[in-house]
Amino acid sequence: MTQKKDKKNQNKWIKFSIVLFCFLLYGNSIRNNYALDDDFVTTTNPQNPDLKIEKGIRGIPNIFATHYFESDQQNFEYRPMVLATYAIEYQFFKSNPHISHFINVLLYSLTCVLLFVILSMLLSSYHIIFPLLITFLFIAHPIHTEVVNNLKSRDELLAFLFGISSLYFFLKKVKFGKSKYLFLAILFFLMALFSKKSAILFIAIIPITIYFFTEMKLKKVTFYFLIPFVLFVGYKIFMRLMFHHTVVLREFAFFENPLFYEPDFLKRIPMAFYTAGYYLKLLVFPHPLSCYYGFKTIPLADWTFITVWISALFHLSIGIFALLKFSKKSILSYCIIIYLIGIFPFSNFYTPVVGIIGERFIYFTSLGFCFGASYLLLLLFKIDYKSSVIKWKNYQLLFKISCVFILFLYSIKIISRNIDWQDELTLFRKDVSNFDDSCNLNYITANKLSKQLAQTPVGAERNSLISEATFHFKRTAELMKEGTDIYLQDDITLNNLGRIYVDVFNDANLAQPIFKRVITVNPENEIAKYNYAYCFEKRNLPDSAIFWYEKMMSNNSNYFLIFTRLHELYHFKKEYKKAIISDGIALAIDSTKIGLYINLGNSYMLNEDTIEGLKYFETAATKPPLDYVLLQNVANVFKTIGDTNKAIYYEEKSRIVRGEMK
Repeated sequence: MTQKKDKKNQNKWIKFSIVLFCFLLYGNSIRNNYALDDDFVTTTNPQNPDLKIEKGIRGIPNIFATHYFESDQQNFEYRPMVLATYAIEYQFFKSNPHISHFINVLLYSLTCVLLFVILSMLLSSYHIIFPLLITFLFIAHPIHTEVVNNLKSRDELLAFLFGISSLYFFLKKVKFGKSKYLFLAILFFLMALFSKKSAILFIAIIPITIYFFTEMKLKKVTFYFLIPFVLFVGYKIFMRLMFHHTVVLREFAFFENPLFYEPDFLKRIPMAFYTAGYYLKLLVFPHPLSCYYGFKTIPLADWTFITVWISALFHLSIGIFALLKFSKKSILSYCIIIYLIGIFPFSNFYTPVVGIIGERFIYFTSLGFCFGASYLLLLLFKIDYKSSVIKWKNYQLLFKISCVFILFLYSIKIISRNIDWQDELTLFRKDVSNFDDSCNLNYITANKLSKQLAQTPVGAERNSLISEATFHFKRTAELMKEGTDIYLQDDITLNNLGRIYVDVFNDANLAQPIFKRVITVNPENEIAKYNYAYCFEKRNLPDSAIFWYEKMMSNNSNYFLIFTRLHELYHFKKEYKKAIISDGIALAIDSTKIGLYINLGNSYMLNEDTIEGLKYFETAATKPPLDYVLLQNVANVFKTIGDTNKAIYYEEKSRIVRGEMK
C-alpha cells in the first residue's frame, strides 16, 4: 500500500514538474502580441460580414456551419473546434493576445502531462526514466515554438491533444473492456478531426500503438483501425453534405511552393526526400528557425543534390529496419514508424505543402523523434532502463550531464525564439535576416513595414522605415520576377508583382504589361483587369481608364473598386449622368454600403437634381452607425431649399448623435 501511495505522490510531482517546465520555457510568450496570420482565428475575416468570433458563444453554431477561412476570393478547410475556442475567449476577454497565448501554453502543458501518462502506460514495465526522458525532450524541443507561439497553430495543438486523448481511451478500452472508454475515444477522435485534418494520422497510430504495447493479436488490432477509419469516412461524408453548395477555393502562388506549378509528378520524389532530410535536420539541430520558408529558401531539389541521396538512403534504411523488426515489436521499430507516418504527408510527395517546409507540420513527427532519441541515448550510455529499482543518483555522471546539456540548449533556444514572436514585424525582421532569399518573407516584411509607415510621423524613424520597406520590396520584385519567368501560369504572383511596381515604385508603364500577362493567363481575373485600367489613370490617361472600367461594368463585374474609380473620374470630367448610372449599379450590387448612397446622392446633386439627391442622403442618414457630419450636411441642404422642418429635425438628430459619441 505504501509503495502504491509513494508512486502516486511521485506521479503528482512529475506532472507538476511538467507543467512548471512548460511555463518556464514558454512563460515569456504570454506577453507577446498577435503575429503571423493570427487574425485568421482571433477575429472574423473583415471581408466576411457574417461575424462569428465577435458573436462569442452565440457565434459557435455558425462556426460549425461554415469554412475555417472565408473571403471574397477564397474559402477552405473546416476547423470549428479552433474557432470555437476563440469565440469563447472573445465572450469573456474580447480580443486579448495575452489570454490567447496563456491558453496556448496551458494546452501545451496539458498535452505534455497526458503524453507522460500515456508513455507511462505503454512503458509500465520499464524504469520511469524512459517515459520521463521522452516527455522532457518533447517539452523542450524548439521545433514546437511555432505551434505554441503562433495562435493560428492552435489547430495543431488541439488536433494532437485530442488525438492522444483518443489514444489514451482506446488503450483503456483494451485494458478494461468498458464501453464508456470506447465512447470517449470516439468523441475525442472526432474532436481532433474537427480541429485539423492532420488528425487522420491517428487512424494509423492508434492500432500500431495497441499492437506494439499490448498482447493483442494483429487480427484483433484491425478493429482499432476500422473504428477511426469509419469515423473519418463519416467525417468526409458530413463535409460533403455540409458544403455541397460551396465551391472550395484555395489560391496558391509559386513562391508558396513551386510544385503547385510543376506538372511532372516524378519531380516530387527527390523533393520529398529533400524535404524529409530538411525536417530531420530541424529535429536534430533546430537552428535557425523561420515562420516561413518557401521559394527560394528551399530549392526545388532533384537527383543531382547529394542531400537527396543521403536522405533517401537514411529514410529507406530505417524504413526497412522498422519493417524487419515489426513482428518482434521492437521499440525502435515503433519510433521509426511514428516518425515516418508523421513526416510522409508533409514531404511534398502526396501533395505540395504551402511553404514547402513548415515547423508546425512536424509537431506530431517530433514525438517519434523524441521517443527514438531517448531510446538511443539510454542505449548509448548503457542505462538499464528495464530495471525499476535504479535511482537517478546512481546513473553515470556523463549521462546526467548529457541530458541536462541537451535540455539546457533546447530551453535557451525556446526562450529566445519566443522573443522573436513578440509581434509580426519583430518576427519578420528576425526571420528575413536569416532567410533573405525567401520571396514570401521579403513580401510580408515589406507589407508590414508599409502599414507601420502609416502610423509613423515624419522624421528619421519614418525615413528609416521607408528605406527598409523599399529594400524588401525590391528584393521581393526580383524574386517574383525570377519565379514568374519560370512559372508562367502563376497569375496570382504576376498580379502582386504588378501592384508592387505601380503602388510602391509608381511605375505604371512597367506594371501595365504585367497585368496584361495576367489577363492572358487568366481572362477571368477581375482584379488584374481593374489593375490594368488603373495603370491608365496613373499614366494620366483618364479616357482610356474609363473605357476599361466601363468594359468591366458592361460585363457585369462585381469588383467594387471599378465603381469607386468611375465615380471619381466621372466627377472629374463633370459627366454626372454617367456617374448616376455607375453609382446606381454599384448600389444595386450592394445596398448595405452607406457610402454608395452618399455617392449617388452627390451625383444627383451635382447634376442639379436636388430632390433625388436628398432622397439618397436621407436614406444614408437612417442606416447605422449614424454619422453626425452626414446628418448636419443633410440639414444644411434642407435649409438651402427652404424646408425648415426637416432642417431642424436633422440638426437635432445630429446633436444627439454627437452627444452620444462624446
